[in-house]
This record gives sequence, structure tokens and C-alpha cells, in this order.
Amino acid sequence: MELKCPQHGLERFKIKVIRKYNVKSDEIIPKFRTKPKYELSSIVVGKYVQQREIRDYLIRYFAQTGLIDNILSIRLKV
Repeated sequence: MELKCPQHGLERFKIKVIRKYNVKSDEIIPKFRTKPKYELSSIVVGKYVQQREIRDYLIRYFAQTGLIDNILSIRLKV
């Protein structure tokens, strides 16, 4: 992901997508880091979740947090 940042200009970071077989096959579970601040670090998905659903989930998450206007690009590798 690439974001516009008012302090640093451009920031890049990764959100891991972890496909697991011991969760429900159509479930998406967010994992958050607590330090240095509370933010999304990875997403655990079931075996039948498609890329489109993961992308839509990320867009909804960033729209709820108010960061959707700052996103420049999202590259999804699953």
C-alpha cells in the first residue's frame, strides 16, 4: 500500500494476507498490532475467500478509518 502522508510525503507498508484452512472457508478476520499504535497488521482469510472480497474489505476498513482519500495504490498478492 502507498499512502500520502502530510509529514513524510509518501509512506509504504504491507498488510499480510494469511490464508488458513482451520477457519471458516468464507471468513475474514482482521489482526491488529498494538504498538507503536493500534492499526491493522494482517488479515486471516478462509480458503474460499477471493481476491475481490479481500480488496473490498480493505477499502471498507480504510473508508471507516478515514484514510481512503490518502491511498495512492493498493497492490494485492495472495
